[in-house]
Amino acid sequence: MAPEAVEGQEGTILCADDTEAQRYAVARVLRRAGYRVIEASTGRQALEMTESGPDLVVLDVNLPDMSGIEVCRRIKSNEATARTPVLQVSATFVSTEARVAGLEGGADAYLVQPIEPDELTATVRALLRVRRADESLWKSQMQYRSFFEANPLPCWVFDTSTFAILTGNTAAVQYYGYSKEEFATLTLHDLFSLEEQNALPSFLSGTASPQSSMQTWKHRTKNGRSADVEMSWAPLELNGRNVRLVIVQDITERLELHAAEKKEEIRRLLLERVLQVQEDERRRIARELHDEAGQLMTSLLVGLRSLTDARRLADAKKQAKHLREIASGAINELGRLARGLHSSVLDDLGFEAAIRRYTDEFAKAYPIEIDLEIDGMEFSRFKQDDQIHLYRIVQEALTNVARHSQASKVAVHFHRHASELELSIRDNGKGLKVRNENDSPSRHLGIEGMRQRAAILRGTLNAASHPDGGVEIHLRIPWRKDAPARA
Repeated sequence: MAPEAVEGQEGTILCADDTEAQRYAVARVLRRAGYRVIEASTGRQALEMTESGPDLVVLDVNLPDMSGIEVCRRIKSNEATARTPVLQVSATFVSTEARVAGLEGGADAYLVQPIEPDELTATVRALLRVRRADESLWKSQMQYRSFFEANPLPCWVFDTSTFAILTGNTAAVQYYGYSKEEFATLTLHDLFSLEEQNALPSFLSGTASPQSSMQTWKHRTKNGRSADVEMSWAPLELNGRNVRLVIVQDITERLELHAAEKKEEIRRLLLERVLQVQEDERRRIARELHDEAGQLMTSLLVGLRSLTDARRLADAKKQAKHLREIASGAINELGRLARGLHSSVLDDLGFEAAIRRYTDEFAKAYPIEIDLEIDGMEFSRFKQDDQIHLYRIVQEALTNVARHSQASKVAVHFHRHASELELSIRDNGKGLKVRNENDSPSRHLGIEGMRQRAAILRGTLNAASHPDGGVEIHLRIPWRKDAPARA
């Protein structure tokens, strides 16, 4: 003989039946199977006792105060009791139509009395297995919901077919500036910036596994603020629909900090470069003063001594002529060195004359043909300091051409527009090497220096390899209205 089950160890069952004999028979079978049984004789009692949380309800269809089908409907419509399994039983409503009505009314199973004890206990156990599985799933969903709501990062779920936002957590509602109700009426087009909405198909074309987008996306809030974000997402199925859970991390401050650090690094490197250039320039001047001007002055000194020893007037005149040539060469050499430091022509005759002289000397020093187009410019409208910055931009650009481009031609074109001066410097050399985000800021410092000068001039400077070959420097600066024309 099988051992007697301990009452209550398998769970609690509510047995609702107005016939005492039938109620006793069902309760006896269930108690012998190890269940704790509580009993009700009316529909109202059944509803009240269901609130205490039994694991299952055995419910007779024919109750004195209301139909068992109505009791079942109320149990299933109450959020607190909706997951409680209901086994509908009846000795009078035994037709197929009655069983269908009971099941459609919310019952999880329907048995016709008299019920064999084994069938009753097997049905109860099956319903309780389903209940336990449902409880486990419900707890998992509640844990997910708790994580979703408690996550400090904005999280939202959207339908992949309609782009509709289905729900968002508190952090998302606060981040984007909407109410909970407003957020549930949005679509992805309301969150993505206009320029990135075309990228939505690629966002949806990822694999089925969870993904993290290292790409920076532009999102917008209710008040129109633009934010840089990274997104992680995972595919889900919700109520038969394919959806995605998205977790958003704002990286605006991180990008601003990175940009500031990069800018500071460029400033540091530019300062180092300026100091290095100064030292190199001092060495060059010292070397050229010694090698060129110094030698000329030494020759002049030796010649003057020879002049004092001349015995004939003709010899003295010939020696004096030679000394004049040496002195003239020394003056020219010193003038060349001085112009390398600062063009006196820029001060005396203006920007156009200084540029023309510099490009002429450049063409003589390097085997590079220069096409200069500068006619009709009113450079006197720029302040003196602005003209120096513009001169240095041209000087730096041509120095880069001579050092790096391997070009044979370079075009320097100035064009005047209604409110801007446009400068284009283009060579036919080998072009720029492709840069990426990992490149050191020390690369192309000459170009960065020109950009700094362009910023001082309130303009913009871009440098890029031309499709037809070579590099083009393109500068745009506004005409300065606050600078009076020079006389």
